[in-house]
Amino acid sequence: MGKTVYEQFAEKIMIPGSGIVPRLIAMMTTEQEAEMLLSMPATAQELADKFSMDLSAVEDKMVDFFKKGLVFKSYKPQGIVYRMPREVMQFHDATILWHGATQEYYDLWQKFMEEEWPEYTKMVEKFMPRPFSRIIPVEQSLNPKSQILAYESCKDLIEDSEDIAVTKCTCRVIAHKCDSPVEVCLQLGKSARYALERETGRKVSKQEALDIIKQTEEAGLIHVTMNRAENMHFICNCCGCCCMAMPMMVEYGRAMNDPSRFCAVIDEDACEECELCLERCVFKAIEMDEDKGAAVVDPDRCMGCGVCQVTCPADAIVLDEVREKEFIPMT
Repeated sequence: MGKTVYEQFAEKIMIPGSGIVPRLIAMMTTEQEAEMLLSMPATAQELADKFSMDLSAVEDKMVDFFKKGLVFKSYKPQGIVYRMPREVMQFHDATILWHGATQEYYDLWQKFMEEEWPEYTKMVEKFMPRPFSRIIPVEQSLNPKSQILAYESCKDLIEDSEDIAVTKCTCRVIAHKCDSPVEVCLQLGKSARYALERETGRKVSKQEALDIIKQTEEAGLIHVTMNRAENMHFICNCCGCCCMAMPMMVEYGRAMNDPSRFCAVIDEDACEECELCLERCVFKAIEMDEDKGAAVVDPDRCMGCGVCQVTCPADAIVLDEVREKEFIPMT
């Protein structure tokens, strides 16, 4: 028996054999619509010709697909070329913010995250020499002697962006395992324009974006961006429980994010043994040393996020620069 169009869709977004992704796409499309997606990349005219449809009907369908997060647009000499999501993470992030998404749809995504996602991340590690994303440090936590680069500074990324939008965290929308703020994912440049066109985000000023960064740092969320030195499109603010990546890193040892170029260091003499840093460290990189009477950092586990420093009452924590600037890929 041949594969259904929904199973073919799952295969095309690099998750063959999934029992859940075909059900997700079936909730959003008819079989013919799924066939149209599988025929991409294509222009509306090419799709109209292939499926013997009126061009205006296809164009209306492309608007619907775009709003649902099922297609992305490229502006080419021959007109707008539509393509479907390249992989399951892009499918996840785009469709969860679809305004027509139901609780049933969210619950099915969460079922995928719990039952199929951990195994899928094994394949991601095999095919990606470096993680797609990278942690950005809290700037106030840095040792004054350390050098921070523009592409690892939330402030600089925001200041350099012409357009900024804030969207809901897709991971917390479906998982809701904590009370962390939800509308805190920042979209920059063309990603902001994409969110605004789909009406899945709202435009914010640079100051509003900086205020959101401050809010997330106080809430113990971790800044994450693209793992390269140019053309950054987002700043995610991730928790340790709902996130697609963080639990995979902590529980399964998957390399889902690269660390920042920094590592936390605790002044043993200044430490008051309050253990707040232990509670805030998602990566379980801090423990109490009874002999020293202070918290200590395991540099092999520390990802250099700086979340531990934000609420340290003794101001006993700094992030030291431990990796060269070449650690961050250029492209």
